[in-house]
Amino acid sequence: MNCEECEASLIDHAYDELAAEPRRAVTRHLAECAGCAVAYCRLRADLDGALQAAHEAPPPAVRQRLRAEVERAFRPSWWRRGLALVRRPVPAYAVVAALAIPAALWLARTSAGEEAAGAVTSPRVRGYDAAAPPRIQRPVL
Repeated sequence: MNCEECEASLIDHAYDELAAEPRRAVTRHLAECAGCAVAYCRLRADLDGALQAAHEAPPPAVRQRLRAEVERAFRPSWWRRGLALVRRPVPAYAVVAALAIPAALWLARTSAGEEAAGAVTSPRVRGYDAAAPPRIQRPVL
């Protein structure tokens, strides 16, 4: 086996994907050729480093900063959020509640107003007794 054939098979050899005979040939060549052995060692170090880097998790502080940066970058502007709030579909019971609250307030106000207005505007009703004989008011001359 020459160096070009060996270099073409190094990745397959590193992942154990070679058949038995080509694997033995690559192993023999690596034992005899220092240049290919160094290339194989570099390849293994790169693969191990890539696997280790893929499995390492960043520290929590880095994750929090990254999350805050992403939220800041992709968060809609205040006017878009307000527009989305206005355009949100409203269930039917919300419309009924929105109409019932002002109606209840109006009824409470008018009934309280009638009680207060009735006591002030009709002095003749005050002191009424159905058993007493009616008083006749004479016109003042």
